Formats: sequence, C-alpha cells, structure tokens
Amino acid sequence: MLNSLHEEYRGIIEREQEKYHADFLKRKELVNNSTAIYNDRPVDFLYQGLFFSEEEFGELGNLLEEITAILEKVVREYKENPQFRKLFPFSPLMEELILLDPGYGVNFSMARFDIFYRNNGEHIFCELNTDGSSGMNEITIIQEVMEKSLAFAELKKNYEIKGFELFNSWLDVLLKNYREFSGGMGDRPNIAIVDFTGDGIIYEFRAFQKVFRERGYNTFICDPRELEYKGGKLYYKDNPINLIYRRATTMRIVEEAEDIGDFLSAYRDGAVCVIGGFVSQIIHNKALFAILHEDDKMDFLTEKEKEFIKKHIPYTAILDINDGEIINMLIAEKDQWIVKPLDQYAGRGVYIGRDFSTGEWEKIIKNLGNREYIYQEYIETPVMPMPNFAENKVSEDFGFLIGLYSYNYQLAGLYTRAGRKNIIGNISESFTIPNYICRKPE
Repeated sequence: MLNSLHEEYRGIIEREQEKYHADFLKRKELVNNSTAIYNDRPVDFLYQGLFFSEEEFGELGNLLEEITAILEKVVREYKENPQFRKLFPFSPLMEELILLDPGYGVNFSMARFDIFYRNNGEHIFCELNTDGSSGMNEITIIQEVMEKSLAFAELKKNYEIKGFELFNSWLDVLLKNYREFSGGMGDRPNIAIVDFTGDGIIYEFRAFQKVFRERGYNTFICDPRELEYKGGKLYYKDNPINLIYRRATTMRIVEEAEDIGDFLSAYRDGAVCVIGGFVSQIIHNKALFAILHEDDKMDFLTEKEKEFIKKHIPYTAILDINDGEIINMLIAEKDQWIVKPLDQYAGRGVYIGRDFSTGEWEKIIKNLGNREYIYQEYIETPVMPMPNFAENKVSEDFGFLIGLYSYNYQLAGLYTRAGRKNIIGNISESFTIPNYICRKPE
C-alpha cells in the first residue's frame, strides 16, 4: 500500500482531531440511513481508507491471475479424474451438480479471495469465496461516503482518488456469459436474483436490481422455491426467467433439493443460464486448501505453481478427530494452529489456538464431534493504525483482511474488513474500510 499516503492521512487527522471526529459522526449518520445493512443493523466502519497505486493494484491483479490459473487446473482435474474427485467431501448430488456444464467457459464468474496483505508482495490467501460472494453494496456506499469526507478533501488537494464500480461491471459479466450460453443471442433476458428468503442480504439484492432495471432489464428477486419449470422454460410468477444471478449457496441448494426440483431440473436441462454454476464449489470448499498441499496429488501443476502454493497458501490439512497423534500435536502447539469447518463463512465455527488457554483449547479440539474440519497454520494478521472515533481514539491498531473481487477472473475491486481480534468477521468484530486507487497528478 502507499505507506507515505497513509502517513499523510494520519497526520491530517491528528492535526485537527475534533474537526474530523465531528465529520465522522456525520458520515456515520449517512451510513446509518443508507442500505449498508447486515443482519438488520448498519455496517460498522472506520474513518479510514486504504490507498493503492495503480502499480500496486496491477500487482494484485497479477496475484489473482496466478491463483486463477492454478484453480482452473484443479477444476479440470476434478472433471476428468474420478480418483481426484474422491479427495473432496461432496455428496453424490453435489458432485452431480458440480459436473454439469453451466454453458459458458468460466468456472467461477464471481469470487472474493481474501488475503493478508504484505508490503513485500508475499500476500497470503486466507479464504477463497466463490459461493454467494457479497459486500459490494456496503463497500460502495461507504466508499462514496468517505470520499466526500473532510479528510479526503484535504488529500484531494494533492492526489487523484478513485474508488471501484461493482454493479454495472457485474451486469456486463452476466450478459457476456449469457450470450455465450445462448449462442450469441442479442435478446434482453429477464433476470432473477435468487436466494432463499432470509438467507441473503436483501438490501444488496435490491441495489443490483435497481442497476439492472436502469439498464433496461426486467429483474426479479426470488426464492428458488418460487420458480416453476414448464414447457421447457423456467418461470417466476408467469415471468419467463432466462438468466439467474445465483446467490443461494450450494450447500443450502443441496439441503433443500427436494423443494426446488423445478429449478434443478431447468439447470440440468440447460433451460436457464445460471451465473454461479455449481462447479465453483470445488474452489469454495476449504478442503481445497488441504488438497493443494498434498504434493503427490498435484502432479498436474508445474513446479512454479507448487511453489506459489507453498508461498501464498498456509499449510492446511483435513482434521481426523480419531488421529491421536494429530490431536496431541494440535493441543501441544496450540498457538500455531487454527481449526475451521469445511463450508462456513463470516468466521462461523473458526477457532484460533492462541485465543484460548491450554485447557479451553483441549476441550474445543476434543469436542469437535463428527463435523468436518481442517487445521491450518496460524498466520499473523497485518496491523495498521486507524482512527477509532467511535471510542474517542485518534489512532488504534487494527488487523485487516483485503478481499479481491474477481469478475470473470479479472480483478474488479477491493473489499477490506478490519478488527482488533484474531477473527475478523461478523460473528466477532468487523469494520468495513473502503479502498481507492491514488495517483499524484504530473
């Protein structure tokens, strides 16, 4: 990141603390009255931005390109090698859905890959989210609110500051993949944003719906249980649906399979274009991190790609709760390990050894039960001083994660969460931080 600019920003805040504290309260009111809402409450944020040069953003794009090339090879091996498939903990139905061709050439149209950012470029991937990726609405609102702040007005005297556009660019991706699916047809598809009622972020769905409709596309927000398949077409309340932006997670789809037969039949028949094909589950499931570290299973990768994995992905393995040697090692070396469930999000079910006493940690490990977990090397979270005006602190150290939004394998924008605990997520503590590309005019 542009360390000199961050230092300059901090200096601006420290010189007139009361002025910027008052401005933070105004920004807070704007966000509280916006649609930046998660779990029925306004999203928390800090009076801070992260600033990147065009070169640094390009380097992150290269990082995304490198891991995407590896993941494409993994998907191809999964499709072609039945033995390789057995490494993944998928049910027969999930495997069937994964192997279905979505009808366009992208295996994960939207993803958000979270990293621990390192100034030396040795970034560490901590999460690969390709299933219901979210946050675009809240980051857009907070980005716009902060860009109009008094502190940013000072920065703009010397720098050009540009945020990220994540809505129209996503519609362009939807339409590109739909045209490939439909053989180049130039029609105006009816679009459905699909998730189970109560599961998704309705304010974000409405934000996407608004943009899509402004571009002239009929767009509906619906539950997959409301879809009806008849006469070779999929319908939502008598409206034919040509294109689905799937936000319902694959795990929930499999759980509710008996109640969404029409949706699944239409997908199997290729009667509807679903952006968010189920093949993305190969990447989303955390077993992948463990499989990538099984060198004898990765002979389809180059030596350079194997080195990339060792450098950028923490050592991970599947946890066998009946393996006494591994259990004893995890307990004895608790500060070095994290355990995570294979298919959860927002930090749910994640335990970090150094957050607990030896006795507490032993109890956690021995009571994981029959759920499927990985154990993973603990990586220090990067830390940065940021203003915490909500607690009257002009500077406090926050750990942070940066999410790389991938739209059809291209870096579309950034999403940052910050917190003061080892788990940064909505179950613990999470503040949204907007991101910008900055340059100094010549």
